[in-house]
Amino acid sequence: MTSERIPLGMRLSERFGRWAMQRLAGEIVVSGLDRIPATGPVLLASNHISWVDPVLLACWLTPATGRPMTWMGKAEALRWPLLGSFLRINGVFGVRRGIADLEAFRLAESVLRNGQVLGIYPEGTRSRDGRIGEFRDGVALLALRSGVPVLPVAVSGTERMWAPGALLPRRVDQVRLTIGAPLRFTHPVGERPELATVSGAIHDAVAALLPADYRRP
Repeated sequence: MTSERIPLGMRLSERFGRWAMQRLAGEIVVSGLDRIPATGPVLLASNHISWVDPVLLACWLTPATGRPMTWMGKAEALRWPLLGSFLRINGVFGVRRGIADLEAFRLAESVLRNGQVLGIYPEGTRSRDGRIGEFRDGVALLALRSGVPVLPVAVSGTERMWAPGALLPRRVDQVRLTIGAPLRFTHPVGERPELATVSGAIHDAVAALLPADYRRP
């Protein structure tokens, strides 16, 4: 997919987002972009430590790959002024937290069936201390039902840029975005592995990409 097929609103918002992020971070280190397939469905699973994580991922991954991406985000965020508009323009659809949101899950499956890139935060919420938390089973269910490759994504440094409870962001020395090797979960018919096992494997792959102080003992 070429960059010409990325909607104009998405391209403009990405340029603004990159401009803003580059003024808030002394250095933005991105690695593993070549691991995102040029075509076909793929599921990105990332840790979540700050409000600006979706901005970082959207503004660096889409321009670098030329592929518009769709993201699962909390429904409340889409109602916020400015940020909600930015998220919608950049392909975020809402997931209602605290319930089994079947409508959002079906939409996620349709994104993958259509051969697109889907991003998800398997923890279901931001980490309050920057350390990676347990992954919920939704990411495992999507991976098993779709059979698509899962790319672990690790973000660090953004929790200092916009800390939980802070009203405004602040400048930091460095932010990192790392994409790991793809994971595939195949199994014989009728012998699907436990969801917790698959969730744990994806969690461990993301954790392995993070600095040690972002992992829980």
